[in-house]
Amino acid sequence: MQIAKIAVEAATYAIDKPYSYGVPAGTDVSVGCRVLVPFGRGNRTSEGIVLSLEEGLPNGPLKALRLNLDGAPVISPREIKLAFWMRQRYFCTFYDAIRTVLPAAVWYRYQELWHLRGSTAFPELSGKEAAVCQLLLDGPKELSVLREAYGEGVVTTLRGLEKRGVVSHQTVGRRNVQDKTVQLVRLAIPPEDAAAWAQTRKKSAPRMYDAVQFLLQQGETAVHELSYFTGASRQTVTALEKRGVIELRTQETYRITEKIYHVKAESITLNEEQQQAYDAILQRVMAGSGGVTLLQGVTGSGKTLIYIRLAQELLAQGKSVMILVPEIALTPQMMARFTAYFGEKVALLHSGLRATERYDQWKRIRKGEASIVLGTRSAVFAPLENLGLIVMDEEQESSYESERAPCYHARDIARYRCGAEGCHLVLGSATPTVETAWHARNGDYHLTLLRQRYNRQQLPRVIMADMRQELRQGNMTAISQPLYEELRENLARGEQSILFLNRRGNSRMALCSQCGEVPTCPRCSVHLTYHSANGRLICHYCGHIAQPQAACPVCGNRFLRFSGAGTQKV
Repeated sequence: MQIAKIAVEAATYAIDKPYSYGVPAGTDVSVGCRVLVPFGRGNRTSEGIVLSLEEGLPNGPLKALRLNLDGAPVISPREIKLAFWMRQRYFCTFYDAIRTVLPAAVWYRYQELWHLRGSTAFPELSGKEAAVCQLLLDGPKELSVLREAYGEGVVTTLRGLEKRGVVSHQTVGRRNVQDKTVQLVRLAIPPEDAAAWAQTRKKSAPRMYDAVQFLLQQGETAVHELSYFTGASRQTVTALEKRGVIELRTQETYRITEKIYHVKAESITLNEEQQQAYDAILQRVMAGSGGVTLLQGVTGSGKTLIYIRLAQELLAQGKSVMILVPEIALTPQMMARFTAYFGEKVALLHSGLRATERYDQWKRIRKGEASIVLGTRSAVFAPLENLGLIVMDEEQESSYESERAPCYHARDIARYRCGAEGCHLVLGSATPTVETAWHARNGDYHLTLLRQRYNRQQLPRVIMADMRQELRQGNMTAISQPLYEELRENLARGEQSILFLNRRGNSRMALCSQCGEVPTCPRCSVHLTYHSANGRLICHYCGHIAQPQAACPVCGNRFLRFSGAGTQKV
């Protein structure tokens, strides 16, 4: 007997483990396929993923899986191991991890349909039971419809009716995104014979003649294009197929928006410092033992050129590359540069894509049609084979960490994949995180520095203004004298200026000048910010609004001082 170890979606974290199910004779199932299984005391239908298959005799009675949802595995053994690692590290269920690894398009939406069995007479039924059966006379109804009509208690009523054989139910699943296919048509006979046959139908069947002539000129084409350009109807195409003149076939097609980037692939010439960094990283990549390199370079030092040169070398050796960026807004410029050098070998993955496009990009990667994946945080799960390099650009950005459970960090996933698949991780940044810098300086990570900007361009001039000195000189405003002078010169030249201040409102707090009492939010226990636009005290965490009081509620002092400067005051 074949026994399947299955991870069940309905299992909570406390009981999350592989469950054994019997595989019915004649059922074709593989590791990585999704199945429907009975789970729990009520044998409610739940989705599961097959983790392993083995032959043997069970120790006791086993429930049998009900249905195989996939013709082929949707998840590889490597991704199953990754999901188990995520479960242990992020304290989530196995299914939560799998839902993070796979795109949303591959999952199913389920409906529980209830219908009557047998006679339309309802003897010995209560009022509510009879009403439910009367509603089901119109045809099968989804559980949500029955709940809306009779409330949550209808589930108990349905279970009771099912035990007595009055009603039954079935679970129907539909995938979130379906594969798109196109029907192609081509000649089934030699061109000479097709041309001769078409001449005999030129007057009696002009649409057939036009269709054959179009195929003689264009070759294989889509049926809808043939109909558009020749006016041939579906009946005409069917008639040609029956006569053996043409043949039809179905081909999968992608729903990927084609974008044209006006960036040319220029020859890359690395300067001495870049060449040293490239050689050092390439040597570690060729070692194939995993590892991490911190590529720390000042802004504009040309880190992207090193990424492109590494990708060129690895693709020439038949390996794949993953490039991660922190924000969706950064993908167009990075995509333009990589597409210029690698063309259709680049696949884009991020949450801003349509579900259909993201699914099709995932399929391209899975089939090996794309060797370079460019994307944001979620692209770290891309099913690349023979992975040679993962690059995390601007690794210090907090957007690499997911805020929804499981709260994974893309850097942790990348490090795991590098260790498991023998590839190398490059963390690029001008200002690395504290933990990354600490690992690099303690020898856990390799450290490669780029101290100069590309073509030795100068860094922007930075002026530090000491606001304590400004106070001593009598300047009580938030604008220092050097800033005032620079702004005035910019205005005189007709140029623009940007002032960045990470404080909203007019003043950071309202303060009693006598006892030091500060109004706080009753829910968040933080100081309320004073907004001069509406004369209100506002909590920026929960939105609580309060009216400034005329006197201090503690000491009765009528003089309140507003401390700090926000954007309204500046």
